[in-house]
Amino acid sequence: MGREDLSSPSAALTALLLCLLFTLSSCAKKAADVSKTSFAMGSVLTARVFAENGEEANAALDELFAAVGALDKRISAADPDAELARLNRTGEAVLSEETYAFLRQALSLSEATGGAADVTLGRVTTLWGFTSDEPKRPADEEIADALAHTGYAYAETRDATLQVTLKNGVQLDPGAFGKGAGCDEAYKVLSAHGCAGVVSLGGTVLVCGEKPDKTAWSVGVRDPKGDAESYLGTLTLKTGSDMPAFFVSTSGSYEKTFTENGQTYHHILDPGTGFPVRTALVSVTAVSGNGCVSDAMSTALFVRGLTDETRRWIGEDLTGAVFIYSDGGVYVTDGLKDAFQLTGGTGYRLLKEAP
Repeated sequence: MGREDLSSPSAALTALLLCLLFTLSSCAKKAADVSKTSFAMGSVLTARVFAENGEEANAALDELFAAVGALDKRISAADPDAELARLNRTGEAVLSEETYAFLRQALSLSEATGGAADVTLGRVTTLWGFTSDEPKRPADEEIADALAHTGYAYAETRDATLQVTLKNGVQLDPGAFGKGAGCDEAYKVLSAHGCAGVVSLGGTVLVCGEKPDKTAWSVGVRDPKGDAESYLGTLTLKTGSDMPAFFVSTSGSYEKTFTENGQTYHHILDPGTGFPVRTALVSVTAVSGNGCVSDAMSTALFVRGLTDETRRWIGEDLTGAVFIYSDGGVYVTDGLKDAFQLTGGTGYRLLKEAP
């Protein structure tokens, strides 16, 4: 259940334009403003860093890209040399502290969401092949067999030794967690350097530190009906001592799709059925103080929708969420009502109550 593959030129432009949403009116106390774009985790990684001087800004920028790249090399399921890929092959391994910590958090979120975001869904996601050049609809019996070999309870961890054992033939897929975790790594670097910045990686955006003009950060929420450069609204997020960073993750059915025999399929799979989620939702945006949490929760909320249970998730783990429905309805939870503004798109309306 990964995020959008941003390898196309238009998608790369989108990532760059996203960073340009953070307009600056005064840079009196921030002498340096540096940017860089590259690739990580199958997506475009763009970072913009503000610091007292160019040396500090460039050092933070280089370290940021190195940290995200190092995480990618550890937790990839596609790179045969990555720790998680080796664990998938062998079924048991002692991991590095960093990889073990990531997997423990992913398993914890899998459990907290009742498997709505499940890091052990690898056999099912591999069948669909959304990250490959030739995605396809698997046969029903293939999906049923793959589902029989999923479930976060089958991943056994031992904190004392950093050992992980995968039982029942489960396979790991970090797609619903990895890009958020990458933004967590980016935040660690910026925080250590005392820099403010904005980072975009796949479906997750990080804003942190004090914006140079001391105003709030503005993060665009994509218009699911428009092109990659279209936004239907903005989230105005003010960082401070109580909330030094915000992570904004979006999951949408407009990402990674293919059509077969007249039927269009999207990449967000229901762990209960093994098929793409069937819902009135077209996207969910989740905002948190932690990137891995916002990433996983945007997927889990798309899978489950807005219920009493998922409202509890939002209250416990998120600043808030934005739900966009196929009929143009936009519902914003209480924590973000004052932060969200509908600014573009056609046919959208704010809902006072959830559908």
